[in-house]
Amino acid sequence: MIREAKNSHEKHSYFLSVVVLTYNHENFIRQCLDSILEQDTDFLFEILVGDDCSSDKTSEIIAEYQHRYPHIIKPVLRSENIGATKNQYDLFLKCSGKYIAILDGDDAWTHKEKLSIQTNFLEKNEDYIACTHRYSVIDKNNKVIQQTYDGKGRPASGDYLITDFLNYTYYGHPGTLVFKNIFLDAKHDYSIIYKADRWICDITLCLILTNLGKVYVLDNNMASYRSFQLKDHSNWTSSIAKKNIYLERIEFLKKLEEYSKSEMHIEIKHVDRTSFYVLWSIYFIIRYPSSHNWRTFKKIYKLSNSKDLITYITKQFFKLPIHILNLLNNKRT
Repeated sequence: MIREAKNSHEKHSYFLSVVVLTYNHENFIRQCLDSILEQDTDFLFEILVGDDCSSDKTSEIIAEYQHRYPHIIKPVLRSENIGATKNQYDLFLKCSGKYIAILDGDDAWTHKEKLSIQTNFLEKNEDYIACTHRYSVIDKNNKVIQQTYDGKGRPASGDYLITDFLNYTYYGHPGTLVFKNIFLDAKHDYSIIYKADRWICDITLCLILTNLGKVYVLDNNMASYRSFQLKDHSNWTSSIAKKNIYLERIEFLKKLEEYSKSEMHIEIKHVDRTSFYVLWSIYFIIRYPSSHNWRTFKKIYKLSNSKDLITYITKQFFKLPIHILNLLNNKRT
């Protein structure tokens, strides 16, 4: 049930801001926006939609919704593509709500009281800065792939800790997150959100929030994450399907470690996974031979400890078929 503002003063009294990122989402953006507008709340919220210069009809659909809900939908239509993380960071700075929620333009919320449940939790537990929840995985036709995501990186219920982050387990998909608006009275420089990587924002935000306060993982399943590949590689899942990005991930995480120490004065160190990266770099060479994958393998191998690497590969050898099957299943979804 949409709560409309009663007067001009109320139009600027948003309790929560929803940040929506879109890029060529004409087939999904209606479902996304409808799932937000159907939220049953006793507070006002705004929806900031940042379209990163889509080449399809996404911006036209956003304009249609803005016309229907002028005091709720706030489009930010880019004239040039600036990248997902800069798009999102710019929207964060425009948020006026006490809390911020995130939803990508091809995903959807599946519980009408999602925002109420999460904000109620944060209001009653002021020592927590954020909370997330469970989600389903669907394909481009809304077919459920996983009723509740239970794959790699799934966090445990309850308190999410920095030790989880350093072990490569994150607090959940971005569409599950509601957090205090840290940008209203910023205590730090948060531009690392787009400076660390053009595409990856959720991991950076996960580190920032975990360093600033307590994060809680609810068991409620209240969202759907859409995962699929496109032939033209126009979405993230498709663009990385055959490309070894492990070296980029190593460099990205190093930037986060340096940021945490220099800006937030918290020294962190990820658990070493170089041997794992070498093993999967070999897989990429075999499965998707390319000059890029070969160069990446050589660079990662140089970073590894040969003794640890041999031990790791020996232990993993008999598990390799299972690992490959799991990876292939992830690619298909």
